[in-house]
Amino acid sequence: MQLLGYIRQTMPTRRIAQRINFSSADLDQALEQELGPATEELAQTIDDETFIRRASLDLTGQLPAPEKIEAFIKDQSRGKRSALIDELLESPAYGRKWARYWTSVIFYESEANKRRVDPQALEDWLAEQFNKGAPWDYITVMLISATPERNKAVRNDYGQDFGPNNFVLACENKSTELASQTARIFMGISIKCAECHDHPFDNWKREQFHELAAFFHPYTYKMPDQDDPKIQTAVQPRFLLGEKPHEKMKSDARRVSIAAFLAYNPKNYWFARAYVNRIWSELIGDGFYDVDSLGPDSEVIHKPVVNRIAANFRYKDFDPKWVFRLIMNSRIYQREMRTSSSAADLFTAVRPSRLRPDVIADSVENLIGEDQSVRKEIMQTFDMNPSLPQDGLEGSIQQALLMMNNQQLQEKLSQSGLKQQLLKMSSNTELVQSLFLHVLARHATEPELERNLSYLRESEKREEAVDDLLWVLLNSTEFRTKR
Repeated sequence: MQLLGYIRQTMPTRRIAQRINFSSADLDQALEQELGPATEELAQTIDDETFIRRASLDLTGQLPAPEKIEAFIKDQSRGKRSALIDELLESPAYGRKWARYWTSVIFYESEANKRRVDPQALEDWLAEQFNKGAPWDYITVMLISATPERNKAVRNDYGQDFGPNNFVLACENKSTELASQTARIFMGISIKCAECHDHPFDNWKREQFHELAAFFHPYTYKMPDQDDPKIQTAVQPRFLLGEKPHEKMKSDARRVSIAAFLAYNPKNYWFARAYVNRIWSELIGDGFYDVDSLGPDSEVIHKPVVNRIAANFRYKDFDPKWVFRLIMNSRIYQREMRTSSSAADLFTAVRPSRLRPDVIADSVENLIGEDQSVRKEIMQTFDMNPSLPQDGLEGSIQQALLMMNNQQLQEKLSQSGLKQQLLKMSSNTELVQSLFLHVLARHATEPELERNLSYLRESEKREEAVDDLLWVLLNSTEFRTKR
């Protein structure tokens, strides 16, 4: 944390010190005030069974165990949902789940040589930071200020074994790519097109892009002429809001300087807002903004609400767990799911969301046991851009065929310990309920129970019938969706 302390002390603009309280109840009140007449369309609150599945998947990427579900339903304490959130946030799986998410955000658009980067090292480092409660500003500072050096004595050793180096390496240590990805990931601003021309939709000029890129250049940065790239003009580093570092700063110090401007400049609300908007979008299914489009001229809904959350995120020293607690303890997070027909009724319910590939892989391995081959195929087939909104994601025929017909997956499922456990149950009712709890993390409804019992009764071979029931639930939309 020494680097963080140094940056906080040397930041030319003071850090906000005011402390205020902003609770989940305050969040609900602020949002419902913004919704106005749309509050009449608020969805119902979810039951305990749905809540434990939703919270477990959101925080850990893993389904709750059947006995955990049963115990949670039976628990009569008033604060059990809040207690569950706290428990999940202290689970090592929390850090791992969100480390995978941010590693995907960083690497999804990367064109770096795969032998010169190590996404797993970045994921491991991020998981460690999240689990020990490192603040988002520290994590960001470490990523942006990293200066990986090539070890010429070892082929393809670019310092990728040290996790934080991999943000810079994912950008191939190119000044322009670092400027573009720093703005996109840590400010939610897409300025890449301003590298060649003024931004067509936002108020970003070409000069501003190259002034930002100059922070990441080891020497004098030169901007190519728009018409003739051979003509180049020296450009001094300047942050998007106009701040300049000390003129004699070298490359390493410039990166520390931009990290300071990014996190601690009181005028830069994009840093906190971008993180809050991404987490909100992941938990609720829609963002206040598109996650890569927080520019000054971008479309936004319920701006006062996201601004209040972002401001309080800063007051809470950029504590990621505070954001999760705030949102997940709110009424909006605990509402039933449905799609929104218009922006007016957005956030009156939670949007149905596709589970990310690592979460689907974890859910499958929860049924069949660890299998790297199956996991790799799921990760590749269900790969998705983590920065796309839910309505921009679509399933594919390849995904459906994998779940329905993959021979190795079917064999593993048929040989699984879960199947053997189910077959030992003398009661078909117990079998069906246990099946639903393991695969979908809920009890079967009365109609579902009756259909499954009927199928078991009519089947000549109980073992084959159990195979069929496992296959049906595994291939259900619900298995791959947050509810």
